[in-house]
Amino acid sequence: MRTAPTPDGDLTARARIVASALERFAAHGYEAATMRDIAAHAGVSTALVTHHFGTKQALREECDARVVRFIAEKQDAAGTPADVLGEVLGTFGPYLARMLGDGGAASDALFERLLEVARAMIADGTAAGWLRTSRDPEAQAAALVLLGVAPFLMLGPLTTWAGGDPGAALQRIATPLAELYTHGLTTDDRLLAAAGLATEEAR
Repeated sequence: MRTAPTPDGDLTARARIVASALERFAAHGYEAATMRDIAAHAGVSTALVTHHFGTKQALREECDARVVRFIAEKQDAAGTPADVLGEVLGTFGPYLARMLGDGGAASDALFERLLEVARAMIADGTAAGWLRTSRDPEAQAAALVLLGVAPFLMLGPLTTWAGGDPGAALQRIATPLAELYTHGLTTDDRLLAAAGLATEEAR
């Protein structure tokens, strides 16, 4: 089937629909978000959403593709892997937190894309000497994605804790996370011992 020509006004509407879907999926999850709600938030009719995307699943796929394109654009701009990971989480953090938590093949694909960026960051950082080598670099990459997404997953409680300002909540939690990344958490090997790894350090 050929796609009918789309007027310029509809191009703007399409962008608003995708932006609305990113926000509604982030706020409510894929299952709970409705095409009607997405349309209303975008200021268009449900029929126009259906015209552009057909189904909610297709709209979700476009949102995921938007994230992937954003990553590719940042990589093409010659940003460091650390900068790319920071920018994608800063731009799409709430959406990624909700979609990764929903599970399924699409979530797995998104997670893998983020892992690719985290792996590159680890390779870049260890080669340059500013990142410690892990016993398990692959798990280290997964941990970086996990810690990056976690504040957005907990944004509701964090916002309440910070007095009702989500921006202030993210900014405040960023300090101890940066300290954790830079200096570690404990001053001895008790956590390694608890995991049965301290003896490996001594060998």
